Order: sequence, then structure tokens, then C-alpha cells
Amino acid sequence: MKYLIILLVLILFSCQTQFKIGAESAPDIDVRKYKSFAKERTLFVVRSNPILTSELTRQRIESAINKELTSKFYQNDTQNPELVYSFQTHTQNKQETTTTNTSPTMGWGYWGMYNNTFSRPQTTTRNYEEATLIIDFKDKKTGKVVWQGWVIGEFKYTKADFNNQIAEAVKEALSRFPVKN
Repeated sequence: MKYLIILLVLILFSCQTQFKIGAESAPDIDVRKYKSFAKERTLFVVRSNPILTSELTRQRIESAINKELTSKFYQNDTQNPELVYSFQTHTQNKQETTTTNTSPTMGWGYWGMYNNTFSRPQTTTRNYEEATLIIDFKDKKTGKVVWQGWVIGEFKYTKADFNNQIAEAVKEALSRFPVKN
């Protein structure tokens, strides 16, 4: 039973989307000194899939950002925020090619021993869309970017997967955002 549970956990983790994440902050500013945040009025969007720039997707991303920031003890203050955030999305068509070498085989068959020394490598190509989400935080007074986080990965556009992937992508992008003191 113990091995079955371990196997199930490994299968579940292997099915999760793997994102590349990164973050950087202004070297002379401690982001933890800020107490409140809000969404910036302007939204900068780069060439992207219309699904990622739709109003519903924007609302999902904003909701996920608000949830992550409040879990890190920042307050959502639309009237007088100290930090304002904006985000952008970008998609790019990608192609993954895999070549598998099959080894020569020997064995016994109907007509006796056989030797398959002429095996050929098998090449498969997969096309997919890679999406990037970048979240910027600016000091409201100075207008300077104080922190930026990003996540890059393959997105699937089925309803259940897409909703979960947005929340997971935002969580990953903000995983390195500092927790408020």
C-alpha cells in the first residue's frame, strides 16, 4: 500500500506543468517596507494569444495576484496604494523534436533466429505554444519598478486546465516576492 501511494504521488507530480520562473528586485529597495498594493490602471500587453488578453483572463490573473499578495500580508488598497502592479503576457509558437534510437534486436522467430541490424532512429515533432507572464511592481510615488517576477511555460487551453494553470502560474511568478514583515 505504501508503494502504491508513493507511485500515485510521483505520477501526479509528473503530470504538473513545469514552469521556468525568475524574479529580480531593485538593489537598493526593500520591498517588504511597502504595506499596500493595487492594480495599475494601464495594462501593457505584448503580442499574445487573444485568450490570454481577454477580459476574463485578465480578471483571473488579477484575482490570483490579489490572493497571493494578501497571503503575504500586503493590503489591497485601491485608494492610496504604495505599490502598483501591472502585468503582460506574450506567446510564442515552439517546436520540440525528439529522436529515439532503437537498438538492433536479435531473437527467435517462426523461421528461426533473426537479426534486425537495420533499425532506424524514430523522430517525432511536437508543436506547442509557450506563454510568458511578467508581473511588475512599481513604487506609486516614484514610478520606478521595484520588483519583477516572470513565469514561462506551456499553457493548455481546456477550461479546467487553463483556470488552474493561471492560478499556478501567478503563484509561481510571485513565489519569490518577499513576505511582508
